[in-house]
Amino acid sequence: MINFRNNEVDVKHEDDLLLQYQEKYNQCNISNNNDNININNSVFFIAGISIARLEKCIQEIRRWTQQNFLKLNDDKTEFLLFGSRQQLTKVSVPYISIGDARIAPSLKSRNLGVIFDSSMTLQPHINNIVRLLSYHIRNIGKIRKYLDKSATEKVIHAFVTSRLDNGNALLYSLPNNQISRLQRLQNTAARIVTLSRKSCSITPILKQLHWLPISQRIIFKLMRIVHKALNGKAPHYISELLQVYTPSRNLRSSSMLLLIEPKSRHSWGDRSFSSAAPRIWNSLPLNLRSCLCTATFKSLLKTYLMSQVFND
Repeated sequence: MINFRNNEVDVKHEDDLLLQYQEKYNQCNISNNNDNININNSVFFIAGISIARLEKCIQEIRRWTQQNFLKLNDDKTEFLLFGSRQQLTKVSVPYISIGDARIAPSLKSRNLGVIFDSSMTLQPHINNIVRLLSYHIRNIGKIRKYLDKSATEKVIHAFVTSRLDNGNALLYSLPNNQISRLQRLQNTAARIVTLSRKSCSITPILKQLHWLPISQRIIFKLMRIVHKALNGKAPHYISELLQVYTPSRNLRSSSMLLLIEPKSRHSWGDRSFSSAAPRIWNSLPLNLRSCLCTATFKSLLKTYLMSQVFND
């Protein structure tokens, strides 16, 4: 992952410039059938290319930014190598050259509010969430006596729930000991809203508030993305990760609106969107999979997940 920080823009039409930026990147002579490339205005995710070719591509992008009155901050660029601990020990990349700067690999980097680490454990990200939300929950608890229930719930959603949901699709299939740390934060927030004691069971409290637990919130987010992708409301780079199952002959499964589930040999692959999303989607009831309206789908999906959790 290459993360370019603090690009300075001196143009009137930034959207048009971004399209040119992406087009220029696509013109870089680095692509082959084994490359996996995704780009936005600050990050490259690149696999299957040599460091020399990567540096060459960055040089071309750097020249293009200068021609369009952009500044690429060489010394603020972050460079990550992703892999298992065993794989990373076999790779030696001391640095990459960007302009006059030599960028050594980082152990973690923030992008769109999510902290990625080299082993994709997302533990630094969860540590950051726990630290930040513990601070907010403690402060909200101090002013709870001045707020009614409705106002407290709005404050909790603004400072706590929004951060629990940000990028949570990446947390799918993480170890339970990591997810439970986030669940404890949600439990504390629920008790503050309802003025419940710590000794009270949290299940009826969450049910009363109509809050999905953390694990189900992750599934909810993934299924919303899938539904949008299948109905042409998601970016192409997401839609192309999903393939509708079409049997070679007429079977009952032809009308089941199922997705092909790619096989994976590693836990990393099982956590990926292209593997996890079809697996969860195929487990949903047919009335959910066949729903076309996004608002109706969200309502039915939440009702279904609530019934799974609280045995309604």
